[in-house]
Amino acid sequence: MAVALAMPASVQPIGRVLARLDWRADLVTHFQVPALMASIVAAVALWTLGRSRWGAAAMAGLAVIQAAALVRYDLAAPPVAPAPEEKARLKVLSANVLASNREHERLIGLVERERPDVVAVLEFDLRWQGAMGPLRDVYPYWIEIPDGTRGIGLYSRVPIGDDPAPVVVRPLGDGNPALCVSIAFGDGRLNLWVVHPPSPLGPQGRGRGRAELMALAREIASRPGPTLVVGDLNRTEGSPIFADFLRATGLRDSRPGFGRQESWPSWLPMRLPIDHAFLGPELAVVDRRLGPEIGSDHLPMLVEVAPAADSAARISATQRSRSSGSP
Repeated sequence: MAVALAMPASVQPIGRVLARLDWRADLVTHFQVPALMASIVAAVALWTLGRSRWGAAAMAGLAVIQAAALVRYDLAAPPVAPAPEEKARLKVLSANVLASNREHERLIGLVERERPDVVAVLEFDLRWQGAMGPLRDVYPYWIEIPDGTRGIGLYSRVPIGDDPAPVVVRPLGDGNPALCVSIAFGDGRLNLWVVHPPSPLGPQGRGRGRAELMALAREIASRPGPTLVVGDLNRTEGSPIFADFLRATGLRDSRPGFGRQESWPSWLPMRLPIDHAFLGPELAVVDRRLGPEIGSDHLPMLVEVAPAADSAARISATQRSRSSGSP
C-alpha cells in the first residue's frame, strides 16, 4: 500500500533524473503541480492510515521541495533592480497566436491597448501576414517570416540596426527559425531574440529536442552585448534542460518577483508556463505579465526591461566599443 501511494508522487522526480536521456521522461517533468498534489495526498494517506510514518515524512518533505520550486517566483524579489535615473525602457509583447487562429483583431486590439515598443508574433503564417496591415502602419520596422507553425513576425517602433544585420538562425541546420535583431535601446543597442523551438510532442522535437535547444543557446551566447530572449520555449522550469539552456546562454529567467505565469493551454485552469523571457545581467525587469486570451492556445506575454542599476553604462559602452571597432 505504501509503495502504491508513493509511486504517483515519484513519477515527476524520476523524470527529472532521466530527462536528459529520453524525451518521454522530459515530458513528465513539466507537470509540477500534479506532482505536488500527488505528494500531499500520499503524505496524508500514509500518515492517516498508519501504513508508514517514515514514508509519510518522506512524501511531506518531497511536497515541501516541490512547493518551494513553484512559489519562489511569487516570494522572491526581482534579483536585479533598474537604474534609478535611467529612463530607457523597452516593452515587448510576445504572442504565439496559433497558426489556425483567425481572430486577428484580438491581437491587434491588445497591441492598441498596451502600445508595446516591439511585437513578436509566433506561428506566423500567410494569413497572419495578410492581417497585420494595421501593425505595419504603426510599426515602421518589421520583419516577416511566414512559415506556418514555424513562422515569426516582428514589428518595432524603435529602429532595428544594420550592424549587426538581422539574422535568422536554424539550429542544427533545419530546426525552427529563431530571429535575432539589434535594436535601439537607450544610448546603445541590445540583441533581441525571438525563439520557438519545436514542441516535444511533435516528430521534430522528439529525440533531438535537447540538441536543438542547446544549439540555439550557443547561437545566443555567441552574440556579445545586452540580450533579451522572448518566445515559446515549449519547456518549463521543471525540466533540467531548461536549466541547461539558461546556463549555456548566461541569461536569467524574468519571472522572479512576478509569479510563475502559466500560459498554455489557455483554456485550462491548470496551465504550464512555456512562454518565456530571458535577459542578461545588463538588464532589469520592470514589468512581466500575461495578457488576455486572443483566440490562441497560448496567452500572450508582456515584458518591460530597463538598464540594470549596477550596469546602466554598459549598454552605451558596448555600443561605443562596436562603433570604434574595439575588442
